[in-house]
Amino acid sequence: MIKNNVKIAVRSLFKQKVYTFINVLGLAVGIASCILIVLFIQNEFSYDRFFKDQDRIYRMSLERIYPNHSTYYAIIPHSFAGVAKETFAEIEEATISSRFPNVELTYKNPRDEEVKFDEEMIISGDSSFFKIFDFEIIKGNSENLFRKGNEIVVTEELSKRYFGGEDPLGKLIRIGENLEFTVAAVIADIPLNSHFKFSAIVSNTGFPFLQQENFTGFSAFTYFKLREGTDPAVLEAKIPQLVDKYAAGQIERELGKSWEEYRNAGNGYRYFLQPLNAIHLFPTYLEAQMKPSGNINSVYILIAVAFLILGIACVNFMNLATARSSERAKEVGIRKVMGSLRPQLMRQFLTEAILLSGVGVFLALVIAQFAIPFFNDLTERNLQLPFSFGFALSILGIILFVGLLAGLYPALVLSSFKPTEVMKGQFTGSQKGKWIRNGLVVFQFWISIILIIGTLVIRDQMAYMQHISLGFDKEHVLVVERGFSFGPQNLKTFVEELRNMPEVENAAIAFASPGQESTFFGIQFQPEGSSEILTTKSMVVADGVSETLGLEILEGKGFSEDTNDSLYVLLNETAVKVMGIEDPIGSKLMETQNTPEGNVIVAHTVIGVVKDFNFISLRDEITPLVLQNTESFGTNIGGQYVFARIKPNQTQAAIEAIEAKWKAIAPAQAFKFSFLDESLDQQYREEQQTGRIFSIFSVLAIFVSCIGLFALSAYITSLRTKEIGVRKVLGASVGGVVMMLSKDFTKMVLIAFALAVPVAWWVMEKWWLQNFAFRINVNLWIILISGISVLAIAWLTVSFQSVKAALANPVDSLKSN
Repeated sequence: MIKNNVKIAVRSLFKQKVYTFINVLGLAVGIASCILIVLFIQNEFSYDRFFKDQDRIYRMSLERIYPNHSTYYAIIPHSFAGVAKETFAEIEEATISSRFPNVELTYKNPRDEEVKFDEEMIISGDSSFFKIFDFEIIKGNSENLFRKGNEIVVTEELSKRYFGGEDPLGKLIRIGENLEFTVAAVIADIPLNSHFKFSAIVSNTGFPFLQQENFTGFSAFTYFKLREGTDPAVLEAKIPQLVDKYAAGQIERELGKSWEEYRNAGNGYRYFLQPLNAIHLFPTYLEAQMKPSGNINSVYILIAVAFLILGIACVNFMNLATARSSERAKEVGIRKVMGSLRPQLMRQFLTEAILLSGVGVFLALVIAQFAIPFFNDLTERNLQLPFSFGFALSILGIILFVGLLAGLYPALVLSSFKPTEVMKGQFTGSQKGKWIRNGLVVFQFWISIILIIGTLVIRDQMAYMQHISLGFDKEHVLVVERGFSFGPQNLKTFVEELRNMPEVENAAIAFASPGQESTFFGIQFQPEGSSEILTTKSMVVADGVSETLGLEILEGKGFSEDTNDSLYVLLNETAVKVMGIEDPIGSKLMETQNTPEGNVIVAHTVIGVVKDFNFISLRDEITPLVLQNTESFGTNIGGQYVFARIKPNQTQAAIEAIEAKWKAIAPAQAFKFSFLDESLDQQYREEQQTGRIFSIFSVLAIFVSCIGLFALSAYITSLRTKEIGVRKVLGASVGGVVMMLSKDFTKMVLIAFALAVPVAWWVMEKWWLQNFAFRINVNLWIILISGISVLAIAWLTVSFQSVKAALANPVDSLKSN
């Protein structure tokens, strides 16, 4: 029976080659799109799940509560790890890790030559790090790592790059001028689907600040491995007692205020536990992440897109199958007269659907395999089709699911025809079937309009963030990194040389760079005459930064080389408002500094107010910012960054001149630079990727819709061949016939448009755009463009068949078959 059903199905499909091709192509493109999206989604949910006991590993993160806002941090005071493990029996292991971006490592090769490498990120760890995270050890012994002091563990990639085929164990690697570490182990390269990002791990013992007691400064990532059966919510509820016991005393010593006064002023610390496997997709926009995270909302959107595309593909199948009902009517009537039962006919049509689905899925796999390299470039992932037994079962499930989903309704419809009506030639297709077909077409257009609106909104939001004024001039600013490696005096000489270059307008030194949130640190001030203590962000800069970056001074003046600015500060507008200072110029901000002799209160004078500028991200509101001068930290200090404003059309010449000057002053130091505008755009890489993915799959969804629409319009036109002939004989014009045939589809587009707009508006306006403090609105022109686009696509799709029918000779149309 099955064999016969398959034979009949194959004959039927080959008999209608155009119909079969369109159906297979629509299914293949739709399913291939779904496969790519599913691979991407699986990858997003797979982050850090390769660790053993990953379900028991948590990161302790922080919501820092200020009097009028909150900020979330991935790093916390490092001393909490030790006291938490001592206090709470639920914690099996605890470890801390600090990050060190843009580090220069040095080692001596066999010829005793110093070789330097730039590392984008290294981290620190302790002896418990490898007890929690079971990275694959290729060389070395994980049991004794970091027990001897200054040790370093390198990845396999770094080992090959530094040492080639040599055994790296025991080799010395230097960080900076003084820190030396011995290679103790080599681990496998970190998988891309991990929130970790580093090329080496160094022992915490090499960094004295991690050995000092600290319960207030945000300094390290803190991870716990909980004992089996532990409820993390119960443990999380106990953390406030640690804050009361350890942080309160340090705050009181440093600020001279009681813990109660401090909290009553609106300050607070809420520590919470993040499951390891949720760090990537549920970041709550934490500051100081080790690497850019994903966004669960973007994943939800892509899941919806996958279902919508699959829905379109199945709708095409159902529409074309039911549309061909009149062509199959005589076949059904004859088979029923010959004794076929309805279940037998249903099995026959389901066999055709499953066979067609199988061919479509096979072609989809071919398309997906071909498209994966391009998709990987787009998403910056390393996705692959998992050819395995489980994957084969999944493919079989897809074939059956799509075949049954798409073929069940047509099978019910086709098998229900009455042979008496069919054999008399009275069957013309039911009005109910027409309504169902029209409803499915409306559904396709509804999806297409939603996707187009979403694509346009994402595109416009990305363009808005790239072109909105940030409050400073980001264009033509070259950022030279790692100024610390120069030494203070050489760095000042370097900046002076840059200012004298004909290609450079201005140059200045800074510890922080806009968009690099880790370079802005928190600092607490108490306005003179106020009882409130405010924690603000601090940006440490040298003279000339405001002129180089184009910061606008609204009141007062900026830092100057003619004055000692060690006790002067600049405030942004938000800081002035939050502190409640009516006349900021000349007002005092009191800072409590902890010195070996005890707490010392230092008075800073406000000399200027800077116009608010976006120094972190457009996702967040502008927060209070204090600009301090490098002179506040002593005269013998350099800076991490050198900003150089390049004159127009002088970029390449400026880069070559600046690099030559760098090498002339410090030939042993590597020259590393970036452009400020490009660095700022990198903050929104995740949203940009989402936008590109959304655009591509929106186009594919519309393409699949058009394939089905083309075939459906051809069928409907064929049913009205005689009507068209009569109308032409009676004087109807070609344009009139085309308008008549396009009218029904136009109505469907307008209905779909009316249904799609509210859904698309709610999803984008009330959900996706809420992730941004600075954002566009879903305006009328976006909605109109989407509707007009779909209407134009529909007209172009059906016009070919309409024009062909309208131009046909009416004599041929009126001939009896």
